Amino acid sequence: MASGSEQVTEQSVQQDTQAAYTAACAFFGEQVLGIGDEDWPLPTACAAWDVRSVVAHVVLGEAMVAELFAGGGVGRVTEVDASVLGPDPVATWRGTAVAALDAASVEGVLGASHLHPLGELPGTVIVGFRVTENIVHGWDLARAVGADVELPVGLAERCLDFWQPLVGSTVGSHVTGGHFADPVVPSDDATAGVRLLALLGRAA
Repeated sequence: MASGSEQVTEQSVQQDTQAAYTAACAFFGEQVLGIGDEDWPLPTACAAWDVRSVVAHVVLGEAMVAELFAGGGVGRVTEVDASVLGPDPVATWRGTAVAALDAASVEGVLGASHLHPLGELPGTVIVGFRVTENIVHGWDLARAVGADVELPVGLAERCLDFWQPLVGSTVGSHVTGGHFADPVVPSDDATAGVRLLALLGRAA
């Protein structure tokens, strides 16, 4: 049985993780709202993915989180079907993001292990992946439509701390492979956001 101090620590970790996930989804949503009708076919930093495909990729990720945290099992998605966005991509994104955030807010779900396509992973690790996906792919969208945006400092620092022990690991390689390119070298005075982008193959 957890002591009072352990329970407080677990609760604070959950609250902090939920807050980061919410902020990351909000950042991605801001970039989605900036997509014009003519922008959806534009190329992005992700090889072979246009703007619509990047949004679909993130939507599928949030749908997976909602399913996993509800106790379901999901398979690994190797191809992105942009048709999942339907006729109103913004509404589709909003619905899946809200469902994922609601699922992550259930008591105990972040501390439990879930049958992720990469194996049994704690909820906090799964959300760590999602925070990264939302802010980095949000940057991809902004760049694709010609907007200049910086990653939120606190979220970027959090993601750097999250990824440091995973770089070079099997789990890290599976997550970054495909839509995150090989790391590039940032400048010595680079911000946390630029260092995170460089770690995931993007030159800001």
